Amino acid sequence: HESFQRDGRLLIITLVILICMNIPYIQWILYPFTIFSTWIHELCHGMAAIFAGGSIQKILIFSDTSGLAYTVVPSQRKGFVISAGYQGTAAVGCLLLLFRRTKRGPRAGTMSVAITMILSCLLWIRNIFGFAVIFIMGIILAGSAIRLPSVHMRNVYVCLAVTCSLNAVTSVRALFGSDHMVNGEPSGTDAHSMAEVKGGTSSIMWAMLWLVLALVLTFLGIVFAVPGPDEVADFRCCGVCQDVGLFGCCNYPGQRFASRIKKKWSDGDNGNRDNDNERNNNINNSSECF
Repeated sequence: HESFQRDGRLLIITLVILICMNIPYIQWILYPFTIFSTWIHELCHGMAAIFAGGSIQKILIFSDTSGLAYTVVPSQRKGFVISAGYQGTAAVGCLLLLFRRTKRGPRAGTMSVAITMILSCLLWIRNIFGFAVIFIMGIILAGSAIRLPSVHMRNVYVCLAVTCSLNAVTSVRALFGSDHMVNGEPSGTDAHSMAEVKGGTSSIMWAMLWLVLALVLTFLGIVFAVPGPDEVADFRCCGVCQDVGLFGCCNYPGQRFASRIKKKWSDGDNGNRDNDNERNNNINNSSECF
């Protein structure tokens, strides 16, 4: 009962998403979230290239939910970049799940994702569909992070976390086949590319390895969630971190940033009015003296 109170939202949203994924036509409700997962996958390829000392040439996101990341990377680190797509998506899903119960995590996490989406459009995404969809999604998520009440904001955040984690698990099944399509054209999978780079290995082995990693990271994200305000940590190691105060910034009880800015401007306007009234009173008093 206690666990359901804490993570009932996660359970319900996960069940709804799983049901929608397996019903024809209704599954199109999840189309924006699938595009989001594709963007995460391709961006992870690109960021891995940058970390490996290379660069991103361009990123393409297609309407069939496939994508491509064109990178320049040293040949000896090519395997790291290839494997980053599925591993990176699983890691991002785990990270989002870890902060789902905190006070600040959902809003700050959604805003961070939104800003990254907009920046990636300006820097790397070079096809019309990908630019338009990712940019609009970034604007919508930024607006949600600013305006939505905390309850609804948490729902949006959990949807992003669940779809990202589920995509890291379910999309691996495409690696076991040979009919992988990108923008309607046959293309090799990341697992096949990895097997070519690492001679003597098979694509099945890499697909299984990435699947296990995705399952492990999803499990860690669900079980080791950072406790929210007034919650007891589920595990002793989390309890130590909580006692030390490492989670304080995640559960800071202050007002939202937008509310603070609005209040600041309001206080400034009131201060200006008080100054104007005081100035007028001084003028009137001076007139009376003469």
